[in-house]
Amino acid sequence: MNNHKYQIRAFAVLVAAVAAFSVAACSHETEKQSSEERGFVSYDEINAEYKDSVAQLDWPESYTPPADLEGEDTKLTFQSGFGDTRASILFECAWEREWLNTYATAPDQAAAAIEQLSKVPNMGYMSPQRADDATRRVFNDYLDRAKLGDPSGFQENIDINCRSN
Repeated sequence: MNNHKYQIRAFAVLVAAVAAFSVAACSHETEKQSSEERGFVSYDEINAEYKDSVAQLDWPESYTPPADLEGEDTKLTFQSGFGDTRASILFECAWEREWLNTYATAPDQAAAAIEQLSKVPNMGYMSPQRADDATRRVFNDYLDRAKLGDPSGFQENIDINCRSN
């Protein structure tokens, strides 16, 4: 009997949690949100966010980022910050490739890549609101390895997380 009451209470808590998240997910945001309160926006809005982020970042001479957010269904809604995150990931991948292509042959270019990659831990997509501790720790480990001339971390990230563009 006691077990049955526990199951009913657990089910009620689960239903209440699902209902609360459902209402929050479907709500319409009208005010500009802080980084902790991200709403959902249209493709056009997220693409504008992406373009703004791309314009604010420095890119390797050997790489040109896509003019628009690629590979997304334009009929969907997106969480605010997604465009910035996608631009930031492209930035990270582009500079990791730049370092991998130059660390053994062009020390000045490799140093410039490390300088750019040293900005990553302070970028929005690596903030505690948008990335977990493990992600930040792994990136910092890869960066530390690269500073010592070890390409394994950046190569692993390229192989796993970066598109072939």
